[in-house]
Amino acid sequence: MMKTLLAAAKLPASEAEVAALAAGYEAQRAAVDALYDVPAARYVDPALRFRAAARIEDWA
Repeated sequence: MMKTLLAAAKLPASEAEVAALAAGYEAQRAAVDALYDVPAARYVDPALRFRAAARIEDWA
């Protein structure tokens, strides 16, 4: 399946690279899942917002 996904994304990968991706998948999946295990962050906006109307204050 990994080869199919890489091919669909037009990403060339050697057999060694595919093997390395497969070997690291379990740890990567656990790390991504851990991002969603923080209940307090469930409804927090994860991005900073640009506000064009913001005032510029001189720091000097």
